[in-house]
Amino acid sequence: MTQQEAFASPESGFTDEAEYVFSACDFLLRESDKHIESLTVALRHEKERRTAIAALREEAGNLKGVLPRLKAMQELAQQYGITPGTAQPPVTLRVVPTEPERDDDPPVKPQTPDPPEDSPPTQHSAPATEESTEPAQIIIRSKRQKDILSVIATRPDIPWGSDDLARLLGIPQEPKARKALRNTLQALVVCGALERIRREDDRRAYYRPRYTWRFE
Repeated sequence: MTQQEAFASPESGFTDEAEYVFSACDFLLRESDKHIESLTVALRHEKERRTAIAALREEAGNLKGVLPRLKAMQELAQQYGITPGTAQPPVTLRVVPTEPERDDDPPVKPQTPDPPEDSPPTQHSAPATEESTEPAQIIIRSKRQKDILSVIATRPDIPWGSDDLARLLGIPQEPKARKALRNTLQALVVCGALERIRREDDRRAYYRPRYTWRFE
């Protein structure tokens, strides 16, 4: 039904004027619903378009001035012989992970007692040979491990006990804090950064640096 047909005079088929107005309103409401639906679809598309444009604008803002900085970085790298995109020679490194806090002492391998100095070598003993390669450097990233190694490095000629380290590092005498210190020392021994030694007249463990580590 067209609008002209909807607003035909009451004499063209309507005997009641109210019925005529009611029918005309139905037509107008259907036309309005169609118009609203088309506008809603257009509005949704326009919102999606605006969102995409805003994201593009933000990305462009983040990239402002990147090209000059990238070029300056490349020039500085070339001054030190670093050419981006070229393969670098491999470097042997070992990463020491930060040990988690634990309530129990980690399992320790039973140590075999050293033979007396005057005992003759057995038939299974082999002569010591010098290693032809240098030991791999150990990267120390844990702050607790760095603090311990920094203290020990001040006097590398003496053996350090856990009590001495705790006093200098300000670690309280609480069992949990002392256990955490022993766990850290054990981790440094396992990775090769420290050497654990024992005295004849003392059952406590002492530690000396190996200097196969560096901080990062």
